[in-house]
Amino acid sequence: MSKKYTEITKAIVAYFEDDKDKEMLVQWRSRFELKIKEFHEELIRDLKRKLNEVIQQNNARKKLDNKKTEFENNLLQKSKEIAHQLKCTDADEEEIKGQFNTVWSHLVEDLTSNTKPFENIDLQKDQFVVLQDLGVEWFFINESKSSQKYKGLSEAGGYSHYITSKRSIGGCREKAKRYIFPTQEQEKIRLFIDEVEQQCLEAMKSKPVATRGYSSTYLQELAKHVKQRVTEFESGRKYTFKKEFTVDLSLYVFDRAESWLLQSHKTYKDNNDVFSYLDSKKKEYYNIFKSFCKGSSSVVVFGEMMCKNLKVSAVEAVCNKTGVDIAGEMMSSFPAFSGNRLNLEKHVLASLAENEDFNSFIIYIQNPRKQVEAFIKEEVEKYMFVTQKGKAQNVLNKNVEDITRLVSQALFEATDEVKKKKGDIEMWVEEFSSKLRPNLTLDTISCQNFSEINNFDFLKEEIDKGFKNITEDRSSLSLNKVNECRQKPEQILIDQLCNCCWERCPFCAAVCTNTLKDHSPDKHSVPFHRPSGVKGWHDRGTVDLVIDFCTTLVASDRKFYPEPDSKKTVPFKQYPTAGETYASWSITADASKLAYWKWFVCHFQKKLEDYYDLKFQGRGEIPQQWKHLSKEDAIESLNEMCSLR
Repeated sequence: MSKKYTEITKAIVAYFEDDKDKEMLVQWRSRFELKIKEFHEELIRDLKRKLNEVIQQNNARKKLDNKKTEFENNLLQKSKEIAHQLKCTDADEEEIKGQFNTVWSHLVEDLTSNTKPFENIDLQKDQFVVLQDLGVEWFFINESKSSQKYKGLSEAGGYSHYITSKRSIGGCREKAKRYIFPTQEQEKIRLFIDEVEQQCLEAMKSKPVATRGYSSTYLQELAKHVKQRVTEFESGRKYTFKKEFTVDLSLYVFDRAESWLLQSHKTYKDNNDVFSYLDSKKKEYYNIFKSFCKGSSSVVVFGEMMCKNLKVSAVEAVCNKTGVDIAGEMMSSFPAFSGNRLNLEKHVLASLAENEDFNSFIIYIQNPRKQVEAFIKEEVEKYMFVTQKGKAQNVLNKNVEDITRLVSQALFEATDEVKKKKGDIEMWVEEFSSKLRPNLTLDTISCQNFSEINNFDFLKEEIDKGFKNITEDRSSLSLNKVNECRQKPEQILIDQLCNCCWERCPFCAAVCTNTLKDHSPDKHSVPFHRPSGVKGWHDRGTVDLVIDFCTTLVASDRKFYPEPDSKKTVPFKQYPTAGETYASWSITADASKLAYWKWFVCHFQKKLEDYYDLKFQGRGEIPQQWKHLSKEDAIESLNEMCSLR
């Protein structure tokens, strides 16, 4: 920051010293220098304040970590003392709670003195501030936020409403009226949006939010990157983007990063905010306190503590194992996931036809991977909670039984070992923990206040009984919990099934069906292409969508413009000569035309025309015989697609 400030001040001095009108500008020099100085000092103050808050929180967390054992021991010792003083085996609940709150407040105050709680982050407010700092008027941001049009930016039908053409009249730029935007350029903008989104998400996920917390500077970096990329994209083109496009693209990127940011900051807060940690532990410590006050022995209380410790680890282990098992079962037996890439494509298309949702079709055409991932999530949800709920529950039950056996065996062996060696409670805890690893990992439990425990058979029985109550509690071990675990079945399937090629045909947007992400030197290919109008391809200078299939076009004598600004045409028969985008595809010239896409064009003709603001007319008029195809014919034709591979 200091280096940049020096550079700016030198630039200001040079500007005012070297300008031919420097004597006229001298009145402005001191004002500019003062403004820059004030801005620099404000940045330093703000940065210092934020750093002090982080240091303060980190110190508080270190203090908590260092004093955690002492904290627990003091609380347990106080619990025993108060239980003895009150002789309260029949104590009133309110009295116990009051005594606990007194002890708790005193101990917490000692740990948290001079520590400020973490502030909640306000992403919506920060987004406004960041964009306004970049010179965007509040009106533009608010209008986009209110309409939420930015949320569907990558699947928009067209982008011509964001465009201003470059036309020079007497050296001045003039805004041109809205015009028909070439299909290839629409696609380039769409790919540009996807590319910027990916770059921004990767940049955001590289930030240490989970370990150092959120900062609005992360949003500033994204917004600046978006602005820079838009400027680069405009360079050399015959048009520029209106300000609304940069605003919508920035908000779109913010929206896509929001869930990750919030979750990562929550992780940071949970791990570093002393107040959050203590709040999360208060109920657990109160139950221990209450048990002592109700006359429970040290063995019973220690058993309860151990069971709570076991519960966290066991639930995580069972749910992760169940997620992996369900994903494996679906990969081997579920029709959509148990075949090759083309088989998955067939089931996705069949589902789209069954649902007849135009928006889902558009997402599939513009961003096929996104729609395939949505299909996988939907099918996993149905499998687990509707069609194969019993089967999925059996998988969960088996894993619960396995973990229960593991804990019972570890209890037996640890108890037997300690009795033979005449060990103490610390030895028992170490033996028990080691026999659970690597399946289960327990948090450390201080044994200082439980040194009198020597009846390990009774302890084993208490833990065994308490753990069985946990595993029988369907709210803590349910299929819903599986979807919240680290190893989600849907994500496992997405990672396995979607790690393939997603390149789309430059003429019709059909997706390459190669199972390898990078399959060079093999070219991209699909068994069946589509009418080019499906992706908005139209004849230059007209609003006529192209009705022909790629396989027909490459066998014809017709020609096409490879780029929106191409002056020369290329014969379809020589499409590989039109550039790398075209040369990387192998399109076989034949008369194959899948009934599925004929039905789609007919069924959604009006919506397609409205979406692209173009028409199936003239040379692109839909053949009459296509209109007799039914949805059943369309779905049946998908079998023909799979039979070729």
